[in-house]
Amino acid sequence: EPAIVVCARQFVPRYCRGPSPPASQMPLLEAEKRVLACLLCFCAVIFGGWLVLSPLGGVADTHQLETMFLELEEELEEAQSDLREARAEASSLREALRRAGVPSPALSANSSSFYGARHSSQPASQPHAQPKAGTAVSTPAALEKIRDPCAGRPGATARGSGPRPIPGGDLEASGVLEAAFAARAVEGELIFLSVGDTRDHRRVAKDPALKDISTDFLLHLLANLRALGRENWLILSTRRLCGRLQAEHCERSCVWSTLWDDHPGLEPWRLKPGDMFLMWAQQWRYVARALELGYRVFRADTDVYFAEDPYPLLRSPLLRPFEMVVQHDFASMLDNNRRPACSAPPRRPADSAVAPGLQTCGTRPRHLALLNIGLLYVRSSPGGGAYAAINETWAAFLSKLSGPPYKPKHLNGRVESQALIDQPFMRKAVDELAAPDSASLPPKPASHWAVVSGASAHPYPAGVTCSLADQGGCGAVLEARRKTAFLVQLVRPRRPLAGLRRDERIALAPDWLFGRGCLTHVRRPLSLLRAALPSWGAQDEQQRASCTPTAAQPAPGAAAGVLVATHFVYSMAVKRQRAFAAFGWSLGDARNRSRSAADDDPCWRRSDTAILFGHTFFEQSPSKTVLCAMPKDGAPACSCCRSLPSLAAKDSALREKARAGGFVLESSNQHRIRVDGHFSAMEGCNDYQRFWDRR
Repeated sequence: EPAIVVCARQFVPRYCRGPSPPASQMPLLEAEKRVLACLLCFCAVIFGGWLVLSPLGGVADTHQLETMFLELEEELEEAQSDLREARAEASSLREALRRAGVPSPALSANSSSFYGARHSSQPASQPHAQPKAGTAVSTPAALEKIRDPCAGRPGATARGSGPRPIPGGDLEASGVLEAAFAARAVEGELIFLSVGDTRDHRRVAKDPALKDISTDFLLHLLANLRALGRENWLILSTRRLCGRLQAEHCERSCVWSTLWDDHPGLEPWRLKPGDMFLMWAQQWRYVARALELGYRVFRADTDVYFAEDPYPLLRSPLLRPFEMVVQHDFASMLDNNRRPACSAPPRRPADSAVAPGLQTCGTRPRHLALLNIGLLYVRSSPGGGAYAAINETWAAFLSKLSGPPYKPKHLNGRVESQALIDQPFMRKAVDELAAPDSASLPPKPASHWAVVSGASAHPYPAGVTCSLADQGGCGAVLEARRKTAFLVQLVRPRRPLAGLRRDERIALAPDWLFGRGCLTHVRRPLSLLRAALPSWGAQDEQQRASCTPTAAQPAPGAAAGVLVATHFVYSMAVKRQRAFAAFGWSLGDARNRSRSAADDDPCWRRSDTAILFGHTFFEQSPSKTVLCAMPKDGAPACSCCRSLPSLAAKDSALREKARAGGFVLESSNQHRIRVDGHFSAMEGCNDYQRFWDRR
């Protein structure tokens, strides 16, 4: 009988046609050729670098050498990754055959010589026996199992009217974009995510851990959204990472793009296809395309956690009037930690048809109204002001890419690729599209944003309440949210588009909806609790971990039920990852997190480290920070948290406690942080760089 042959990759078929050749005659795989070539280049650069740096070599351009090292390191890593993927696919294929009941001595023998015998002194395996007639090889059911090893796993199959799995593809290929949007959107709603796998500036210089942890963030976010009943996401990635997501996680919701991959500006700007700066610009082109096709789009960074489903809130009387809702990047040194606040009694326009639901109470200059596009929801269409802001964002990137690269003096002639970040482009677009708003009272000039009272309308649509398991606490949640004013801007397209030109409004979301958290590591947290809480006693030290029975674990401590989406921008990736573990948010970790015997022990003794959590919203609440114990050995666990009052007045006492061998504030890399002023900065997260702690 003819052998049944299954080939996993393009370079496999030549070895799938019969017995394996001897190891000495077997050509190298393309991936292995790349590995060896990169190793040779790496050695050559090391030798060349030694010559340049030697006394005979003259003065070296260390930046150029560093760049060469990084590029070669990346190429080597990519080649090794390809090889690992090939081996993983072969292993997965063998397992699929085993589960399907298909004898696979042929595949095993081939793969043994394929990956092992070539590098061994032993002779290659002998020709294998052919499968006998009548085996499971020919049964359709077995073949179906081989074709779909992900059947039944999350994301692999459509459920009812939910999103459908997609095979992946290049969004620039004919019909792929339209098919992907149609398959993944639910009731016209699409969540757009982006994740890369290349060594852009953040992974090389600012935060190298992102290179590995960014995929973990994505998996946590997908599990988080799935727990909330939202699976309508589409992931823009690279072709290689999309393949990994499909093969390793059965995540059939990713695509890639070759848009602008051949742009002549990439090389001068030190970019290449797949880099995050390029991908971020691509995503806004595709968000604009989705709006053109009639979809509403929620765009989110992957280092975000949703403690509550945001969609009912976005459709509420409070936020329904706005075509775009985006995170507000306030509470910085720029605005002296001033939250948006009413300067006059809230008033509605005389003509309620002009801006239904709008109730304003003052204005604020635009330099104090900064967008953070890590969380953005848009329901505009061509001809609308919000659509114009999206469209001008990617257009500004393209214009910048087409010009000379930016080389600031402090970089000594080197290219500053961060000048291509998308966020400043959108901020500038919104500022330039801003228009006077006569419906705002007092009337708002184009240079200002209107302040909207948080009490102007209900934050939930009819029939929807807060997310707390104990609904008795919903009144307190509502009251806390009603205190939060936010900013609104009227935007007008520069010119009509197909005869359409509509004024629309952009809201900078109240920070209980889209907010920014800040984080600090604490060693010996019990010492801090004893110093910070005069009433702390033996009974408090017996606190047990808590898993809340809701769709998603809420925000920790007193923030439970109040905060919806928390974005940990301006924190190192490792610190964000540890915070997710401490808060019980690492839902992408498949290990069991249910209560165990260990949870019956005092949770403050499960680890000698903790995460101190601040948030911009805490500026207006009695609890200013929350301290959460790290799980034992980093395994998923229920949260163990305690809310803390303001510690700013105790700065000197806490400093002395730390000096006396008590608690220690640490950076991500375990460097000691000065206590002076740190707790004051935590209250409102009012210093971006203090919490970056890249050391």
